[in-house]
Amino acid sequence: MTRSRRALLSLTDKTGLASFGRSLIERGYELLASGGTAAALREAGLAVTEVSEITGQPEILGGRVKTLHPAIHAGILAPDLQSLADTPFRLIDLVVVNLYDFEGALARSESEDEWVENIDIGGPTLLRSAAKNFSRCVVLCGCDQYDAFLSEVDAHSGETTLDFRRACAARVFETTSRYDALISRGLFGGGRSLRYGENPHQRATWSVGGAEELEELGLRLNGGKELSYNNLVDVVATLKLSADLPDHACAVIKHTNPCGVGLGDTPLVALEHALACDPVSAFGGIVAFSTPVDEAAAECLAKRFLEVVLAPNYTEGARAILGAKKKLRWLDVDLDRFLQATRGNERVWGRLHLRQDEDEGFPELEAWNLAAGPTPSPEDLAAADLAWRVAKHVKSNAVILAGPHGTIGIGAGQMSRVDSSRLAIDKARRSEASLEGCVAASDGFFPFADGIEALADAGVAVVVQPGGSIRDAEVVEAAQRRSVSLLLTGTRHFRH
Repeated sequence: MTRSRRALLSLTDKTGLASFGRSLIERGYELLASGGTAAALREAGLAVTEVSEITGQPEILGGRVKTLHPAIHAGILAPDLQSLADTPFRLIDLVVVNLYDFEGALARSESEDEWVENIDIGGPTLLRSAAKNFSRCVVLCGCDQYDAFLSEVDAHSGETTLDFRRACAARVFETTSRYDALISRGLFGGGRSLRYGENPHQRATWSVGGAEELEELGLRLNGGKELSYNNLVDVVATLKLSADLPDHACAVIKHTNPCGVGLGDTPLVALEHALACDPVSAFGGIVAFSTPVDEAAAECLAKRFLEVVLAPNYTEGARAILGAKKKLRWLDVDLDRFLQATRGNERVWGRLHLRQDEDEGFPELEAWNLAAGPTPSPEDLAAADLAWRVAKHVKSNAVILAGPHGTIGIGAGQMSRVDSSRLAIDKARRSEASLEGCVAASDGFFPFADGIEALADAGVAVVVQPGGSIRDAEVVEAAQRRSVSLLLTGTRHFRH
């Protein structure tokens, strides 16, 4: 005889509850629910068993304790039916929970008592129990998951796949992590205080998954002042760029935009090539190395005003030189740990949270298409590869000029791509770089031929760009007419 499935529902946001509950019953589920959710299901004419009937314990403390009971959590956490053989408990197969609206309480009230009452305890516990047992149990923490769940069980004869359960569990831990962080910030001002935010009149804090130590990021501050809000923003931008560069590279960042990237057999040579791209903008910037800093590079750094230096390590001589710079922040970096801790992107404006996956990898570099002009030399392809990688880290619209030793001109954040092209050319000329035969990379397509023409007029020989404009044919024709090698990647890397 087939065992009947049981679903436990405990919802603050009851959007779609009646319809979803009816769909579960139609698919053979027995519904269990906490007080308010049970009342809403009964009002919709659905059969439901209250949690208190399962636990034999009515809600207490004004509802603070209702689902925190072995009869509930044993049913969720049990790996199989046999494991409950010596208990009076039964399996729970599906847990559907969304949390108290703590964020809404912060917005609508100045009462700390109300904030405290809106800290959910039972909800996160149910979610985490079910997510821990994803090998058997399904957990849904958002109303937007109902249709996907129903489609999943319909497609698999009432069952769910392990991949589906894993994805649902992953969302739970992301949700509870954000919820806890919101409580920490909203109620306790969580996070270590910074001197101020982007500007002196803005308060700011920082933390890493609830912790407040740089080591959680794979960073160790060796000397100088504490990191500021803007420093941390720049550190993230700099190390994300550094991770995409080849060995023996140096990157200089200012206000999250690269000022220059250099390559060299020694840290000093790589640094000199990076600084040569835009030495004026590098003033007060952040410098990152992909290899340990030696004494020669440290001496060069010590002569300049810089905010932060980042490297995997430093020689003893370099440590002595940089240690004498009392205000300079210089850090050891475990890059792999840093990337793991900062993977993904999230922007927050009050109650609006935008999150996206990390823009990782460059598979398009294995399959770019020569659309116009002569076949580039291996040296030009290497320079185009570097320029394309750097373009991903420059505020859009971005145009990067590069040669064999690194970047020579960077056009960032302009409202038109042709203006970014002209800015990159102007910066290269002001630093007295040779533009003849250099390469250019654009993070997005050229909407008109004018950008290609401006680059060709300056001496650019190779251009790499995504393509995809409705005027691609005009752009290709302009490149062919000027004998510019035009490489199309089919992939863009905007950075807004």
